[in-house]
Amino acid sequence: MKRIAILIPAAALLLSSAAQAAGDLSRADPTEIVIEMGASGDKMYFKPDNIELETGKAYKIVLKNVDEAKHEIEGHEFIEKIFTRKVEIADPSGGLVAEIKGLVTEVEVGPNREAEWFIVPVQTGENIPIECGIEGHKEAGMVGTVTIK
Repeated sequence: MKRIAILIPAAALLLSSAAQAAGDLSRADPTEIVIEMGASGDKMYFKPDNIELETGKAYKIVLKNVDEAKHEIEGHEFIEKIFTRKVEIADPSGGLVAEIKGLVTEVEVGPNREAEWFIVPVQTGENIPIECGIEGHKEAGMVGTVTIK
């Protein structure tokens, strides 16, 4: 009887370890989505201005500012529906400048720079608003939506 009692916890431990490894999103290859941030004349934009995500899937959102002005992306409802793994910033040659972990409520990107925002959506939602929170940018058209399935 003692042999069976020892084997059952060992089997449970092996099965739980395998289950955790298969679901480890910190090691998942993220799907890359590039969001261009810029201006054309007196209009400002996110391109694309609507993205679709899926809960439980890892994403790398590349925020590419192609403008001479800084821009940011924020959205309170969007932030509540995702888990931020990290934000990475590299220098023009590709060297790591910073890696930010923890709660992120907005990402600001300097002129002609880019940042990579690694996220995992955890709640569904449709037409979740995102915008540039810099004064006048939203009013100039720098808005978009996110759908999480």
